Amino acid sequence: MNKRALITGSSTGIGFEYAKYLSKEGWSLDLISQNKARSLESKNKLSYEKAQFHIFDLGKKESINSILDNFETPDLIVANAGIAINGNIGEIKQDEREYFFYLMCGGVIDLIEGFIPKMLDKRNGRIVIISSIGAKTSMPKSSLYSSIKAGIYAYGKSISTELKNKNISVTVSLPGYVRTKAHERVGLDHLIKKVPGWMWINPEQVVLETEVASLKGKSEVIPGKVYKTVKPFLNLNIAVKIWKWITKRN
Repeated sequence: MNKRALITGSSTGIGFEYAKYLSKEGWSLDLISQNKARSLESKNKLSYEKAQFHIFDLGKKESINSILDNFETPDLIVANAGIAINGNIGEIKQDEREYFFYLMCGGVIDLIEGFIPKMLDKRNGRIVIISSIGAKTSMPKSSLYSSIKAGIYAYGKSISTELKNKNISVTVSLPGYVRTKAHERVGLDHLIKKVPGWMWINPEQVVLETEVASLKGKSEVIPGKVYKTVKPFLNLNIAVKIWKWITKRN
């Protein structure tokens, strides 16, 4: 049976690695990216005839509506699109806050809510939501990012319980620092030098552990042994102070 996956934020990082992983399994892919140049580059790298590449700005409701109106209902949704956000409270403008929230939370909910009736009709499907370890820990100067990721984490965990007996699995993945260009693109490249190497995980490992968890029907996964180990200590005062010191600009 030909299975179809929809992956957002597919041109680089975790999204692209997910596309690579599923292409090796023979999936048909709808790959969504905002950046035309990066989308074309990923198309050339993937070189996969069963992949279709689409350009949408998922921070806008009309993009989500267009996808829901025109795309085939997927067997797997990988909601990965996002952007790193860093800034003191009061520094990020309202229109930016609203955009970021819709991109990584509200729009994800609209996308899933739009496709779920047909997935329920088929009584089959999987949903993967890429959240962040930031959903579970205090992150100074990342209050907006953490709150957005916490919101979509709570949504994913809730619908996982609701859909469990309807043959639709929902898995929320909570990666820590992932070796992608996301930080560099938003001017946080100092983190690449300051954050210790042992705190970084490759996107390939994120995809592997997330997909294994999804296939097992788990509602949550924290990729990487390091983050699994330190999870109980993340909200301790000393952990927050260490994180703040590590990520501080010189």
